[in-house]
Amino acid sequence: MTHLRPLHYAGLALLCLVGILAVAQYQRATLELTETQIIETYAARYLDTHQDAKRTDCRARPAPVKTTRMVVICGPEPFDAARHYEYHVGPLGGLITQHGPADWATKTPLAPRDAA
Repeated sequence: MTHLRPLHYAGLALLCLVGILAVAQYQRATLELTETQIIETYAARYLDTHQDAKRTDCRARPAPVKTTRMVVICGPEPFDAARHYEYHVGPLGGLITQHGPADWATKTPLAPRDAA
C-alpha cells in the first residue's frame, strides 16, 4: 500500500490552487465584457457586409446552447436572406460560428422566430 508523503500533499494543494485561480480569472473576464460591447463588435463586422447595412439592424438574443453566450443577429426587418447574418458568440466574446446569406439553404436562421 502506497502512502502519500507531505510533499505529495503540497503538490496536490498547489494544483488545486492553480485550478481555482484559473476558474476565478475566467469568470472575471466574462463579467468584464458587457453584452453591449459584444453586440457593438459584431455590428461593426456587419457594417462591412454591404453598403445599406446599418448598426441599428443588429440585436442579440440568448443562445440556444449553453456553450454560446449569445447570438448577435444582424439584418433588416422583415427577414431578408440575402442580407441576414448571425454571429454565435462564446463566453469571452469570441466568434464560435457565423452564418450568412450563403448558409440559409442548409441552416435555419434564428431571425424568423425572433421577429414575432
